[in-house]
Amino acid sequence: MKDLRVLVTTFDEEANLPGCLASVDFAGEIWVVDSYSRDRTPTIARVAGARLLQREYRSPADQKNWALDAMGPGWVLILDADERVSPALREELARVLAAPAREAYWVPRRTWFLGRQIRHCGWQRDGVVRLLRQEAGRYDPALVHEQMRCRGPVGRLRSPIEHHSYRSLEDYLERMRRYARQGGLQRFRRGQRAGAANVLLRPAARFLRMYLYQQGYRDGAHGFLLCVLSSLQVGLKHAIHWAYAHGILEDAGEPRD
Repeated sequence: MKDLRVLVTTFDEEANLPGCLASVDFAGEIWVVDSYSRDRTPTIARVAGARLLQREYRSPADQKNWALDAMGPGWVLILDADERVSPALREELARVLAAPAREAYWVPRRTWFLGRQIRHCGWQRDGVVRLLRQEAGRYDPALVHEQMRCRGPVGRLRSPIEHHSYRSLEDYLERMRRYARQGGLQRFRRGQRAGAANVLLRPAARFLRMYLYQQGYRDGAHGFLLCVLSSLQVGLKHAIHWAYAHGILEDAGEPRD
């Protein structure tokens, strides 16, 4: 697929990047936009033959939009370093790009948590817009969980991206801290209401929704742990938002972590 370019944004991803790049060796070109990693990430990208650009990090949306602007017209597949293109997705990409019906496509994700695939907890419906013509969409400004906004109808692919996230509990806890901080700051900047009730009630609501309504109990002990940790992240996010709103924390600019 020489007309397809792959975009991967990175920061200290030496453990994940080799597998990601190997899964897209069929692409015509691979762009790695790195936020000045402190590990071997840039070296790995160069050895794999990727085009490496380094740029100061501001937010995930800003980094990816900057990269899309730099790439110019054509088809782009966007991946995170902990994601892989499955063999089935590779075949489907070839079919779709041979006769595209849309300018952008939503792609399902199949995600692993601490070594086990999660089939419930709401993750069974996970998916993202990741395949598009360069000019067809951009991410909305967000510090966390950025969303792609497209100018026209979005198609849907059936084959998944393999998402090998949260390989250890330490990894999950570090990301939980980072996402909660960014999410709390984002709510504060958007002027959303910060109430103590959110800190107390929303974690319980998140656990009940994931574990019971979205059948997280069917994922066994992994599902229970994931639902507990997800509810804790929600509580921490709202506590941080509340702290910003009451002047306990100060907005000091864009957080890297």
